[in-house]
Amino acid sequence: MQKYIGGIEGFLEQDAAKESAFWADYQVLGPMFAALRMFMTMDDVLTVIVGAKGCAYHLNFTIVAWGEIDFFLGKRPLPVLEYRQQQIALGDFTPPEDWLRRMKKLCGVYRARRIVLLPTDALLLCGADLAGVAGEIQKFTGIQTEALEIAGMSSPNQWAGYDAALEALYRPYLGKSYRHEKSVNLVGWMWPSRHRGHEIGCCIDMLKELQIPVNAVISGGSSLADIEKSMHAGANALVCSSVMGNLLQRLDEEGIRLAGPRAPYGFSGTREWLTSIADVLELSVYDGIDAMEKRYRDLFEKNREQLSGKKVFVSGGPGRLIGLLHTLADYGMDIQAAAMFWPHAWSQEDIRHMLRDHGVKMKEFILSPGLDDLERVACQYDVDVWLGGYQEQHTCKRHGIPFVPITVYTVPHVGFEGAVNLGNKLLLAMSGYSFTESQFIAREVEGVICPSNDSNQ
Repeated sequence: MQKYIGGIEGFLEQDAAKESAFWADYQVLGPMFAALRMFMTMDDVLTVIVGAKGCAYHLNFTIVAWGEIDFFLGKRPLPVLEYRQQQIALGDFTPPEDWLRRMKKLCGVYRARRIVLLPTDALLLCGADLAGVAGEIQKFTGIQTEALEIAGMSSPNQWAGYDAALEALYRPYLGKSYRHEKSVNLVGWMWPSRHRGHEIGCCIDMLKELQIPVNAVISGGSSLADIEKSMHAGANALVCSSVMGNLLQRLDEEGIRLAGPRAPYGFSGTREWLTSIADVLELSVYDGIDAMEKRYRDLFEKNREQLSGKKVFVSGGPGRLIGLLHTLADYGMDIQAAAMFWPHAWSQEDIRHMLRDHGVKMKEFILSPGLDDLERVACQYDVDVWLGGYQEQHTCKRHGIPFVPITVYTVPHVGFEGAVNLGNKLLLAMSGYSFTESQFIAREVEGVICPSNDSNQ
């Protein structure tokens, strides 16, 4: 994994990040997890783990525990095509006929239109004929089947999974001619939920208030028909910037302009996001953005009076971290150190944007943090409150640092309301509130919604 520790300006230098031989990883989620999140929450795609059952158990538990109830994922199948050591040694990867029959039945039950194979690292390393396996499954089931050769281990960059998944979804539609309309796709939402109290609902509601039509949500809760329908949109906007990739650049060239390349966090980031979408679609909605912001301004300023100057550590993926930096900068907090779980190809430009346009400052920037880095930060810096991944709560408990989880939550952290919600959470944490009842049970708080006068909310 690429590693960097140093000043934030140094991260912008060419080849600043170096390959590290040691990484005390605490995320344990690699490219396969990212791709699985894209496919498993769709309506008519079945994902198959090819290899060890243990990988499927780990991935399935992580996704289901996260979203089964909170984000309406429900029960979703995750079939496993397992091979014995003898089969791997002999290169015999023919799928058993009884497995094929069960798979065909499952496709009928779930009305699958596409099957995606995700091989474990053992299958990749031994040179298995995955295209041949996909062909056998497609021939028996009659369902389009393809294999994505992306790593299961966490050491390769998780972003590769998102990029490969998006490319696979859109490949059948690239290079064709579509008529584009004044609507936007929301890209990077991984759950079936469209609930107003979740981040996707917040984004949809903001755009609805501004009379900006949403064409499709990619990819959670959508179907392959929605993917094709999304080709008629005039813009793509990211609700999770971690999925930013080559595919979105290609779609931009084909007429679906890339707008809102960074998720709408903080007052500054939300205004940038909405303005970018409006500019691309040539819609004059700026008075509406002003009115929306005004409804939350007093609550935001009340929080800012108490948060300004407080010392904070923050971590997150390449999308969420940039968003959280927006929020913390808006609140005038003193960022001691920040950590990015893993980079994508646009991370340096995102950081440059935050330095140049938003005056973000910090004492230290860490790329690919390990457990050892967390312990050092907790010991080295005077931190009033810590925003980080769910696993980081253990470091905070050891050192008595107030903690706000930024990977496991339900109320929106995006939009003007999300900035207020995060401010409320920071203040609650510093007053002694714990957002975790136990390591398995979260204690979420109510979100803030200030509806417009003509809203039905």
